[in-house]
Amino acid sequence: MLPLRDTKLSDSLSVSPSRQAERLSASAKLAVGGVLWLVCSLIFSCWVQWLMQSAPQDIPAAQYHANAAASSVANVADFGNATPHATPLGFAVSHAGWQPFDKKLALELVDTLLAQALPKALPLAQWQLAVLPLAGGAGQPGYGGAESALSEDSSAFPFADTSAALTSPATNTHSLTLSALSGADGVRLVTVSGSCAPLRLGLAMLESLSAQAETLRAAGARAEVRWTSNGALEILLNHLVYYAVKFPEHLAQLADLAQPLPDAALAIVLDDMGQSPDVADEAAALPFAVTFAIWPRAPHAREVAAIAAARRLDCLLHQPMEPLPRADHRRPDPGPGALLTTMSAEQLGATLDANLRALPTVIGLNNHMGSAFTGDISLCRTLAGMLMGHGLAVLDSVTRPDPQLALAAKEAGLVGLARDVFLDTRRDTAASLVALDAAAARARAKGMAVAIGHPYPETLRALRQWQDREGAAVVPLRRIIWKLAQDNAAHAARTHSLNTNME
Repeated sequence: MLPLRDTKLSDSLSVSPSRQAERLSASAKLAVGGVLWLVCSLIFSCWVQWLMQSAPQDIPAAQYHANAAASSVANVADFGNATPHATPLGFAVSHAGWQPFDKKLALELVDTLLAQALPKALPLAQWQLAVLPLAGGAGQPGYGGAESALSEDSSAFPFADTSAALTSPATNTHSLTLSALSGADGVRLVTVSGSCAPLRLGLAMLESLSAQAETLRAAGARAEVRWTSNGALEILLNHLVYYAVKFPEHLAQLADLAQPLPDAALAIVLDDMGQSPDVADEAAALPFAVTFAIWPRAPHAREVAAIAAARRLDCLLHQPMEPLPRADHRRPDPGPGALLTTMSAEQLGATLDANLRALPTVIGLNNHMGSAFTGDISLCRTLAGMLMGHGLAVLDSVTRPDPQLALAAKEAGLVGLARDVFLDTRRDTAASLVALDAAAARARAKGMAVAIGHPYPETLRALRQWQDREGAAVVPLRRIIWKLAQDNAAHAARTHSLNTNME
């Protein structure tokens, strides 16, 4: 007789998978399916992100740069109608909405933007354009590393014979012919010399590339602008360097632009500079970097600007503007070269251009007086429009309760910022020390701050004595300006992406 089998006991000890599944409720099955769907979606998203980031970099440089053609074009807007074509490897997936990377189209666009930016941002400088042969060899992206290559003397590189002519104020064409580079393979290297403010070219290129984001997207290109620790400006397309600008006379001054801004950054500006070289020497000898805001028509304006350049300090154009009448109905005199509310657009432009040409090394402007001018949003927008493309930042000195200057600059896509603290409303060393503490606290609270003072003996004494108790880092103004410019470009890119997705 066969032994009887206890089916209840055996079922409790050995349950088949099918029986387990039968015991799952409908809600549990739905939950398990949802978890599996989320895991699969996450894995797929990670794979797509990895593909988008690695595809352009995995292409051998010799092939990736092959057959690059850059030609001068008269109308940048025409690029929007161009038809993308495949690269030598078929196509490279870019960050720009899965578009194939049309390298020719992207290079032509950036060539044109650079040709427009150089004479506007560096009007009195000289530059030489050449092609830097690829140094990395097959399989190496870029040209062997921008920092290593650009740290060498340019004469060490066998430049192609397709160099653009040296442009200078004497020969002034106010344009840069890039058609000579058509078909050239390699990184476009621009070497700049003469009196200039290199930061302005970086700002101008960020501004123009942001404005052409849609065209770059159509070309499957993501553009980046950065500074290297060797003081070179680089423009990258899909993470590869295609443009490098060297400023041999300014390398040490530009190196800190490659560093991230401290968490609490404070910039100190001294207004009304240009009257005395001795005072400029004293200010330049302070234990931290300050920015000289120089009157364009001051008797020693150029000499003071040269002192700042020698000490690696930044300069602003201290632009006189019309003030409001005082309580006694007398209107203060802003001085020569002032922008007045009664001026036409042509008069404003001519005055501004003359002042900027007197000080070609400034990285921006701030207002001297100007309580009447900066309260008029229409005039401020006119002024901001005139500054577009020149790579100039705008610092509102805040000489009235509701200034419009920084706001108008931001609307135009420029770097616009406002003064946070005045250091010497009272000409007293103790009061200036208290104001410095307040400025450092403001920097700690909001991440960055700008304080404005004057080269008074009391103020300079306070700056020498001040002990920062708030832990803020006093930095050159250029570092704050560059950080704001990068933030503006990132915001513009995000806004463009959102608008594109909504269409």
